[in-house]
Amino acid sequence: MDKLTAELKSTANEKSIKLESGDRLVDDVLTYALFPQIGLKFLENRGNPDAFEPAPTAQAPVAKADESKSNMPKVAGDSEVYTLTVNGQTYVVQVTEGGDITSVTPVASSAPTAAPVAAPVAGSGDPVPAPLAGNIWKVEVSTGQQVKEGDVLVILEAMKMETEVRAARAGTVVSVDVKEGDSVQVGDSLLTLA
Repeated sequence: MDKLTAELKSTANEKSIKLESGDRLVDDVLTYALFPQIGLKFLENRGNPDAFEPAPTAQAPVAKADESKSNMPKVAGDSEVYTLTVNGQTYVVQVTEGGDITSVTPVASSAPTAAPVAAPVAGSGDPVPAPLAGNIWKVEVSTGQQVKEGDVLVILEAMKMETEVRAARAGTVVSVDVKEGDSVQVGDSLLTLA
């Protein structure tokens, strides 16, 4: 604990982070020890509410479906009908007052389908996408490095769990698009493999 306290105090001095004092310093040290990257970001921005997500509020209402266009049966007074779009597919959903879903009907899409994604230019390589949203815990490869199928490329941290992103095939790392501590969303390019 003494070693972690000294390490945190040193880092706090370098980055001008104001730590708690007295018995409350232990909370800051434990936050840093358990979550080195995210905990440090928290401690840096503790007094800045704009650095964090806003507190949850009542959810915005979901747009109601135009019931005159729906082919679903009308149930007087005890259900609501909503139109939801999931991954480009539209569904009409009927929900009863207690929250039970009584009917889900796919709607034929009248929107044109998206154009297919262009294949990467020959020699440029294939991007390796993030399989989930999280923070980059560790980058295990560097540009120009040869990798074999199954080698660990990047370790993501999400919800206190580490996830290894492995090479789907052998190749050469053309570029590394992230660094340790970066936040990524699902599908963001982590690196390019040729």
